[in-house]
Amino acid sequence: MRIRAKLVFALQVIGVSASKHNFLNFQSSSISNAEEARWLVQSGHWGTLSTTTSDKRVNAEIVSFGETEGRLFFYLMGATSSDSSLTLSEASLYPEQFEGARCGNDADTDPEDPRCAKLTISGKVSPCADDESCEIGKKALFTDHPAMANWPGGHGFIVHEIDITDLWMIANYGGGGAVDVSAYHTSTPVHHAAKGFPNKDSSKVVGLETLKSNDSAMPDAQDAAARARWLVSNSLWTTISTSSVHLGGKPWGNIRSVVDGKSLEVSKGLPYFYLPSPDPTMIDIKADNRITLTFSEAALAERVDGDGKACGGQMAEDPTCARIHISGTARPLDDTEISVAKETFGERHPRASWLSGGGAHTGGGYFTIDIESIVFLDFYGGFTPLSVADYLAWLPASSLISSSEGVVFYDLNKDLDFKNTVEEFILEK
Repeated sequence: MRIRAKLVFALQVIGVSASKHNFLNFQSSSISNAEEARWLVQSGHWGTLSTTTSDKRVNAEIVSFGETEGRLFFYLMGATSSDSSLTLSEASLYPEQFEGARCGNDADTDPEDPRCAKLTISGKVSPCADDESCEIGKKALFTDHPAMANWPGGHGFIVHEIDITDLWMIANYGGGGAVDVSAYHTSTPVHHAAKGFPNKDSSKVVGLETLKSNDSAMPDAQDAAARARWLVSNSLWTTISTSSVHLGGKPWGNIRSVVDGKSLEVSKGLPYFYLPSPDPTMIDIKADNRITLTFSEAALAERVDGDGKACGGQMAEDPTCARIHISGTARPLDDTEISVAKETFGERHPRASWLSGGGAHTGGGYFTIDIESIVFLDFYGGFTPLSVADYLAWLPASSLISSSEGVVFYDLNKDLDFKNTVEEFILEK
């Protein structure tokens, strides 16, 4: 009772009620955590696969996976064997929640909220070990993604499986942590929805069910820079891939909420994100600040079709469901950028009040990325050529934006500070 009383007092100090009706039921047992992990794997269809290059740089790709009895399979081009991590988010499950950065049973949590489950599965990804495994994997993949059965045979697609050695999950308050691998394999999928504390600002969130993160139409596929910038600007969360400290330098991924301007018209192509001090990603970038940010149209409200299907009904791995991987180094924001980040988070992530209020009670920092390379895919035929310079230099000549005074014209070419930054980058290259 003494421990509970101290916990209640601590929660009250940080402004969280501990009454009978909203006191958090901490799901800390190994079994319930494993059940939650199995539920997220069974419910999910795609995730970010993080890998490393020969020079220890972290790479990432979007994969659509198949699952059976907790085993995870991929249909990859060519045989490969590498240490990898697959990162999944509950925020990817329900397209009707994509608008307004919503997640959870009551659609009242942000993708970064601890109650919006996030899982990273690490191990060795290799071609299926034997004929039986290959058949099991192919059945799982083709059942979940029927279009895979018609992928060109000459492209060398091979069933791969991940040999799971580590699982990390956060699905409630109290911080993330390891899920026992043995318990994961022996558990049944059960969703332990985190009821917890109501969103402190939920009473202020009005009409967000109809909020679009950006009203601009998707740019023509011929304009790669415009399409890439549109994708990043509209994205509300990303996977940050790093070299993991807790895995001895192996690749790892983590879900964080992001903003890139209040709209495409005022975006700069440089996403802002926040990392709490205890977060594994914060620990990783202190040791090695090289990161890759991954964005997929499979998470965009703007790509949900009339039938409520993500990415116009295409699987996330289909080339026409665009994805971009932005690699570089994490850079802390300066004071001016932090002010912009907090204001923008306040508008685009209203269910994550800490992001606009200066961060978590644990302390932390706001970051962006100094871009070194971009990998962009938005159609068949391989990756779309897109240089960092072209990506950063893209500016709409003039656009309509809303203001408190009504509708005004805003010319981004008058943003001299940003324009000079782009020109300096081009000259350096």
